Order: sequence, then structure tokens, then C-alpha cells
Amino acid sequence: MKRVVTVFFVIASCFYSYGQNSEVSNMLKEIEGQWSLDDNNNVTYQRIVEVPDVNKDELFSRAQNYFIYNYGSGKSVIQTQDKEKGQIIGKGIYDRLHTFSNGTGWVYLGTWHIIRVDVKDGRARIIITLTEYQEDFKGMLTNSNVSKEFPINDEGGRKNIMGKAFYKSHNKAIESLDLIEKAIKEGTTSKQIEDDKW
Repeated sequence: MKRVVTVFFVIASCFYSYGQNSEVSNMLKEIEGQWSLDDNNNVTYQRIVEVPDVNKDELFSRAQNYFIYNYGSGKSVIQTQDKEKGQIIGKGIYDRLHTFSNGTGWVYLGTWHIIRVDVKDGRARIIITLTEYQEDFKGMLTNSNVSKEFPINDEGGRKNIMGKAFYKSHNKAIESLDLIEKAIKEGTTSKQIEDDKW
């Protein structure tokens, strides 16, 4: 009897790990069409922000401040910045977005992403690209390309785990787009504080 229960548990856990359940299917339907793939098959989001009457230098400064306020240290995230071109590129991780058990312990999954902000007088373009998942199991880190995992790759395994990770990564990317847009339009703290005469 013990053996039958063990076999059943193993089969059920394999199905749970590798099959896609209806919860994940509904999550993915909810965000369908809200992201695209770039030429390297990476998941990419783009938003154009119109800011009439604000010059390029001010928009560049606001974009820089976004990284500093939201990543603790802008230097550790910003990979390149060119004020003349009006371009800032940063790389960061949405840390521990999804947690799951692999049967022997907890795994913390995060998503590496690249944020690119291009500015010119009166407008900015924000591009966020999800590049790699990072799994942390007892301090051992492993990375895998987002494009090689489910749902971008239908052949990818662990459909429930990776489907949920993708859904949470997507939501975090949208949240980042909203925060960057707000920083570009209004500043990083608040319009009232930043405009206040002191």
C-alpha cells in the first residue's frame, strides 16, 4: 500500500510540475497580447510617453532619478548612460517573484530584465526586456533564458511553475513601466515636492 501511495504521489507531482493547470491557463489568457518578442526572442514591452514642454535634459534627469530611487544605487543598475544621445540602459532583477517547493526545499525565482529609456524634447520611450530567470535553491543560483521556458517555448517543462513566474514577471514589468512613466511625467517623489520653492 505504501508503494502505491508513493507512486501516485510521484505521478501527481510530475503532472503538477510539467502539465499546465486551468489556473495558469487563465492567468496567461489574462495577459495575452500585452507583450511582444524582439528579434532575439526576448519578451519586450514598450511605451511612448508624451511630455510636452519638457526638454530633453530634464527628461534625462528624471529617468536617471527613477533608477536611483527604485534600485537603491543607480550605479549598480545603470549599465550605460549617454546624455547627448538621451539614452539610459539599466539591468536589474525582479527578485524572488515566485516561490515554489522542489520537494527537498524552497526555490526562489527572480527575473533579470533590461530597462532602456530614450529621451528627446517632449517625449520618452521606455523599453523593458525580460531576459533570464534566476532560481535560488539554498544559495545555488541557476539561470535560464525566458525565451526557452514556458509559455514562450511551448516545449518548456514545469508549465505551472514557469507559467506563474511569467505572469508575475509580466505584472512587475507593467508596474515598472507605470513607475518610469510617472517619474518622467512628474518626477520621482511628487510634483508638489519637486516644484516647491525652497
